[in-house]
Amino acid sequence: MDIPYTVTPRKDTGLYNAKVGIWLFLASEVMLFGGLFSGYIFLRVYADFPWPERALPVVPGLINTFILIFSSVTVVFAWASLKMRKWRQFQVYMVITLLCAAAFMVLKGIEYKAKWSHQAVRMKDFVVVEGHTHKFKIDSSGHIHHGHGEGHSSLGAENDFHFVADTGDSHEEKDNGHDGHGKSDGKGKEYPTNMVVFKTTKLKVDLEAFYDPIIRNLMEQAQEQGVKLVLPETIKARTNAEDELEVVAKKGELLSLSLLKKLQAIHLDAKANNSNVLTKKNRDAWARLREGLPKEQRHAPSFKIKDQLEPNDEFDKFLVATIPQVEFMADKEATFVLKPRKVNLNDDTAIFKDNTLLLGKLDSENSGVQLAADAIDFRYVAQRAEEQGIDPEAAIMNTWIIKNNPEVKALWEQHSKDIAALAKELKKKDREPTETERYRVGWQNIINLGDDKQEKGTFSGFAGPNHKDKSYASLFPEVTIPREEVKLESKFTPRWNNYYAIYFLITGLHGLHVIGGIIVLGYFLFFGKKMYLNDPERLANRVEVCGLFWHFVDLVWIFLFPILYLM
Repeated sequence: MDIPYTVTPRKDTGLYNAKVGIWLFLASEVMLFGGLFSGYIFLRVYADFPWPERALPVVPGLINTFILIFSSVTVVFAWASLKMRKWRQFQVYMVITLLCAAAFMVLKGIEYKAKWSHQAVRMKDFVVVEGHTHKFKIDSSGHIHHGHGEGHSSLGAENDFHFVADTGDSHEEKDNGHDGHGKSDGKGKEYPTNMVVFKTTKLKVDLEAFYDPIIRNLMEQAQEQGVKLVLPETIKARTNAEDELEVVAKKGELLSLSLLKKLQAIHLDAKANNSNVLTKKNRDAWARLREGLPKEQRHAPSFKIKDQLEPNDEFDKFLVATIPQVEFMADKEATFVLKPRKVNLNDDTAIFKDNTLLLGKLDSENSGVQLAADAIDFRYVAQRAEEQGIDPEAAIMNTWIIKNNPEVKALWEQHSKDIAALAKELKKKDREPTETERYRVGWQNIINLGDDKQEKGTFSGFAGPNHKDKSYASLFPEVTIPREEVKLESKFTPRWNNYYAIYFLITGLHGLHVIGGIIVLGYFLFFGKKMYLNDPERLANRVEVCGLFWHFVDLVWIFLFPILYLM
C-alpha cells in the first residue's frame, strides 16, 4: 500500500508529507539557534571582562555571505528546472550550488586554521598579548637552535634573547646562559616557542598511573638526542611470601613500555597479595575481639574495631615489598620539551598528570612564551584600574610588558598620540573613541604607526595578521614573556574565552548543517536520475524540501555574520 500525500498535497493543508516534516524540523532548528543567539547576547551584555570586538577577519565572512546567498538562488533554479523537466539544466544549477557550499567550507577551514595557529597570552597583570610563535629545534647534542622569525628581535634588557638560526651559525651565549652554542645538525623535531624546556638526568615513573603516550614521547625525545634512560640498580621482587626474590629487571636495562608493564604487573600482584593478607589479619582480629565482648556490644554500630585491636604480627611475614615507583637515570643530560598544560613545574621538578617525575632544572630562559606580537590589549588593565580608582594610563605604564620592552612602550606612546588626535576629531561630532580603539593596539594599528606605515591591500590579512609578509612581519615586535608572568596561554580556541567558545560552537554547528546539505543535495544530483525518470514530480518535491533547509542555513549565516564579525 502506498503512503498517501508523498507527492500530491493534502486538500486541507495544501502541503505534502515531506513539506510538513521540513517545516516541523525547521521550527526545532529555530529554537536551537535562537537559544544559542540569545545566550551569546546575554553573555556579551553582562560580560565582566572586555568582550572581543571585530576580532574576526571581515573579508572571508563577507565572501561567505555572498556565496551562501548565491547558492540559495541556484538551488531555486535547480528546483525550477525539475518542474520544467530539464534534467541537464538541473544538474548545472545543482553543481553550482554544491561548489558554493564547498567554497564556503574551504573559507571556513582557512579561518579556523588561522585561529588554531595564533597564540594568545593573558599575563598576571591582565595584559593580553597576541601573536605568532616561532619554531626551535633541539639537536642531537641537546642544544637549542632558534630559527629566525619573519620579524626582528626587540626585547627588553632584562629578557635579552638572541635568535640562533637553523643554518648552523655558531653563537656563544655563555654570559646569559643561553644554550644556543654549537652548530645545528639540521635534524630534530620542531617545537613552537611557547613550550617548557626542562633539563634532567633522572626520571621517576609511577607504575600504577603511567600513561603510555607520555612515556613514549619522553623516550622519543631522549632517542633524538642520543640519550639512554637506564635502570641505575637491579630490581628484585616477588609476588608472595612463598617465592624467593628473583631479578625482574637488570641494572642498565633501557626504559621501555614493555619493561614498565612487566614491573607494573609484578607490583599489582604484590599489592593484591598484601591486600589479601591484611584482610585475613583484620578478620582474625575481629573474630578474637568478638569472643571477649558482651553480646549486646558485638553488633553495636558505633563500635570501632581499630580502637580495640591488639597487635598481631603473625600475618606480617606474608607481606611482600611492592614497587610503586621505578627510577631511571640518563647517561647524559637530556633536554625535554614539554607542553605547559600537561605538567606542573617547579625550578627543579616537572610532574606530569600521570605522576611521572622529572628531576633536574627548568630552563627558565627558554621556557617563556616567545612570539612576534601583532596585538597588545590593555582593556582589562584599564577596566580593573578604573574599578580601583586608578588612572588607567598610569596602570598601563606600570605593566610588565611596557616596563621591560622598549619597542612595545614606543608603540603604546605612538598609539596614545594617535588616539589623542582621534579624540579631538570625534569631539567635534560629540563622540569619543571606544574602549577598544583607546586601549587595544591591533595589527592594523602596528603596521600603520610611525614613519614605517604600510599600505594594506583589500585582501591583506585575509584571515588575520600576515606573518609571512616580511614587510609587515618586520614591524611586529618580538616579545618573550617569562613563564612566571603568564596566567593563561592558548591558541584562539574555546579555551581562550567565552567569545571563541560560542564562535566555534555556533559556526561549527552551522558548518555541520552545510555538510549535511551537501550530502543530501549531492545524493539527488548523482543518484536522482532513476527517481526523475520514474516520478519527476517526486524528485522536484524532494529538492524543494532541501531548498527550504538550504534557505534556513543561509538565513542563520546572515544573522551570524553581523553579530560575530561586525559587532
